[in-house]
Amino acid sequence: MMTKPRVAFVGSGGAVKGVAHLGVLRALEELDVGVDIFVGTSTGALIGAFYTQGYSAEDIVDWFRPAYLRTGRKPRLPLRSMFGLPNLEQLRHPGYLTSGLLSIDRLERKLQEILPNDDFRALSRTLLVSAADIDGRGRTVFGKAHREDIPISKAVAASCAMPGVYRPHRVGSRYLVDGEVVRTLSIDLAVEAGADVIVVSNVYRPEMLRPGGKSIAHRGIVNVGRQTLNLVLSEKEKRGIDLIHRLYPHVQVLNVSADLAGYSFTSPLSVRPVLTRSYRDALRILAAAKRRGVFEIASNVHTIGQA
Repeated sequence: MMTKPRVAFVGSGGAVKGVAHLGVLRALEELDVGVDIFVGTSTGALIGAFYTQGYSAEDIVDWFRPAYLRTGRKPRLPLRSMFGLPNLEQLRHPGYLTSGLLSIDRLERKLQEILPNDDFRALSRTLLVSAADIDGRGRTVFGKAHREDIPISKAVAASCAMPGVYRPHRVGSRYLVDGEVVRTLSIDLAVEAGADVIVVSNVYRPEMLRPGGKSIAHRGIVNVGRQTLNLVLSEKEKRGIDLIHRLYPHVQVLNVSADLAGYSFTSPLSVRPVLTRSYRDALRILAAAKRRGVFEIASNVHTIGQA
């Protein structure tokens, strides 16, 4: 019996560049393709927590506009939520206090305040959030069929705790950090959740030097560091997709990740061009997939679209 495929969206982290996921979601909305399963880490998890609860891509994009240009009426997540002071436990333990520059507690409190629902078990769509145990216990997954007892706000905060910038976030007896430490994308979670089609949005893309161009080695430590991060995480993504291809040949993976290598992870000036490029590239790939009937009937053909 032919059935409509279950669509999953898998979004990486990427700080400011993570707004690329909104460009992809906007393209999916325009093509009238619904997302049944949302898997995210860091920025991907943050966007997923709102998107699975009735926020549209446009609602979240509105957060980045100046106050006088905002049109949305839904509660917004202010940027200052990302800058938290130490909590009592951190102040009492010098080693913990010096394990990062900031606390992620403020983000957790703000999410607890503005999320329509803070319980994974009450969601109508599947939301899966990944984090990494700093004490070497591997990946921790929150959501349906995993850890459902932890509030969404706490799970997302842990997933956003980038090492060095934030102190590891305590969840029960464990201390967690950004899930990309152990896995760039958790595509396997989407498969386990029953996805037939997986839309991948990954902001980590290495810059491809054009013939005759000046080597990145001559552009300073910031550019070399950014390129190194992109190389490592992009390679991890390729291996993950290849593994899914071999283990689950019936699952279709649409990689709509745009080339964002030239944009900053931290500058607000990157928001507009990142949104535009991610939307444009995603719309092209997804529209072609829709014409092929990818979103109409669950098939046994595996395809990979590359931006």
